[in-house]
Amino acid sequence: MKQQDVENAYGVIWLVRRLFRAMSAAADAYLEHDDLTAADRAVMEFLFPEEKLSVPAIARKYQVSRQHVQVTINRLRQSGLVAAEANPRHRRSQLFRLSDLGREAFAEIRHNEAAVVRKLFSGLDPDDVDATQRLLRSLLKRLESGELL
Repeated sequence: MKQQDVENAYGVIWLVRRLFRAMSAAADAYLEHDDLTAADRAVMEFLFPEEKLSVPAIARKYQVSRQHVQVTINRLRQSGLVAAEANPRHRRSQLFRLSDLGREAFAEIRHNEAAVVRKLFSGLDPDDVDATQRLLRSLLKRLESGELL
């Protein structure tokens, strides 16, 4: 790979990081009126619509610490958006799912986000969007495979 290609590849990674941070900040702003954060939204998405996961399983999917997920789960439980149930595989590690209120709230979040997505992607070539999605999926698959480290 030529040095310019390496620089361009690094530029993609840098932009993805910036995009993630900008999207997180935007989510925090539009979720604020619901007293939710981007982290709350992310955990709710993993449980939507009928998923049941333990805190360690959510942490693996979200690639953050179990402590971070536990704090988020506790906040969502206090709000009535998440419910706990016994885990038949592990007595001390409960399974969490969205409550009826949580499923309704997340469905509304997704509905409201549709307008944001339309604005963000307005005027972009659908072929470019498809190509970007294919590229990002490929990069994610490589990273998750562990073949790089």
